[in-house]
Amino acid sequence: MRGILFLAVLSVKSSYSRELEIPLEGSDDIPDTLQWWFGEGGCWRIRTYALDHDIHSYQIANSLQTTLQLAKKNNQDHYGDVIAAQHLIHFVDCANPAELQAEFGRIGLIPRIVIATNQYAF
Repeated sequence: MRGILFLAVLSVKSSYSRELEIPLEGSDDIPDTLQWWFGEGGCWRIRTYALDHDIHSYQIANSLQTTLQLAKKNNQDHYGDVIAAQHLIHFVDCANPAELQAEFGRIGLIPRIVIATNQYAF
């Protein structure tokens, strides 16, 4: 599945259900993420909550206004104080293990990706 993943790794781990957000304590902590998927299945915004192991995904209507620039601005406006890193990953086929390994290796991350019913990858 072809698409672009805009991945923001946050400096916190949080719980949506408990309304709790705490700073990461060490390199073994799993951070929250904010992700935007731009692909054939449309545009999706995905927010992960590390403490709950929870994922909230929102389909955003296909529109010329839904752009990478909008995603970057939204991230900065709402999460700028807790963004640790942001990565832009282009996939020709995000189901290809060799491509996953190469793209995530390029940014120093382990490839852990899920494809949700051929609509988006996160």
